[in-house]
Amino acid sequence: MAEPTISAQFLRHVANCVELTGHSAAGLLGKIAVTRAVLEDPDGLIPLAHFIAFFEDAALLVRNPHFGLHAGRLAGSDSLGPLSFLFLSAPDLRTAFASFTRYLSTMQQASSNHFTDQGHWATFSYGVLDQSLTQRRQDAEYSIGAMFNLARQFTGGEIELREVRFEHARVGDYARYRDYFGCDVFFEQDDNALTLEGRYLEVRGRVLSPSLHPILEEHLRRLAGREPGPSFAGRVKVLIEAAPLDAPPTLAEAARSLEVSVPTLHRRLRGEGTGWRALLHEHRMVAAARLLRESRRNVSAIALAVGFAESASFTRSFARRFGISPGRYRALGTASDKA
Repeated sequence: MAEPTISAQFLRHVANCVELTGHSAAGLLGKIAVTRAVLEDPDGLIPLAHFIAFFEDAALLVRNPHFGLHAGRLAGSDSLGPLSFLFLSAPDLRTAFASFTRYLSTMQQASSNHFTDQGHWATFSYGVLDQSLTQRRQDAEYSIGAMFNLARQFTGGEIELREVRFEHARVGDYARYRDYFGCDVFFEQDDNALTLEGRYLEVRGRVLSPSLHPILEEHLRRLAGREPGPSFAGRVKVLIEAAPLDAPPTLAEAARSLEVSVPTLHRRLRGEGTGWRALLHEHRMVAAARLLRESRRNVSAIALAVGFAESASFTRSFARRFGISPGRYRALGTASDKA
């Protein structure tokens, strides 16, 4: 399965934020073999894993545990390439969120983003689907923070949030999050999301001309058409990863979503060297590894979160997959993070 990628333009903004702190980003870019020329290339792509690792390393370099929020606060019209221009040129905030979520996958693979308009409330959610990328707090805080900042720019500051949610455990002062978002912020949740009152969706844009919006949409539509489609196993994996950890799709639901019969789904997965149970089990294991590293939940709670009825069978499965117990894995991860 091909390694997920992200537009190099996304990294350009993060690298610039590092430079603004008085540190050089050259060493971090060299670590992932990316040059400034790649960052300026509109068609440049880098592995998503390298982008997320750069973000975490940058926070350590500048000694700011909230570097992701800092970069989100500085997000503007050029921070996300054509996507930020698409957002800021929309005729109203509803269209801004809807079009952004429609085309994010053209510039960032292996991510899940949704915009839900429920009338009185509206929610934008974001997450990296690749559960093997366990250290991704900076990316999550940046992504939600940047979307809030873009929405604030779009409305000229005329926006308030109802709540913000993050998958990871809280790090540092709660007041830092509360002051930035101006609302209640919850941690160790099922997703990364921001919720706002539906009335704000009618607000007209105040930054760029709406005449630019259809031009940018057409550009991103053509860009999406050039991307090769994922393998069949990759499509199944996306379905599994997009569902809640403790409520994955059933085999029948997955087959129905992919418009194939259950026997055909089995046959096509076998043809690619895998199977339904193998994909589901691997998803649970790498999700558990992420939770062990990023959350404070105990092993029993994590076992339930990833779909195991009791912790003993989870511990055995985890040990078979990683060669060590969940407790030992967490201890080693904590020691590594401190180092």
